[in-house]
Amino acid sequence: MAKRVTPGEIVQMQQLYAKYGNFAAVGREMGRSASTVARYVKLKGTPPIVAHTFKEVVRGA
Repeated sequence: MAKRVTPGEIVQMQQLYAKYGNFAAVGREMGRSASTVARYVKLKGTPPIVAHTFKEVVRGA
């Protein structure tokens, strides 16, 4: 079973995606699949609490 994605990882995914512009490259660097990275970069299909937490983390940064 894969470990859960943390809010910190979501922020890191966003930052790395801005740098690389490629889900697969971010996934390789983070040890996650490209589809997982895409899901969290787009925040599609993520639980509402995760989306809310992400927005709070980004706002506080």
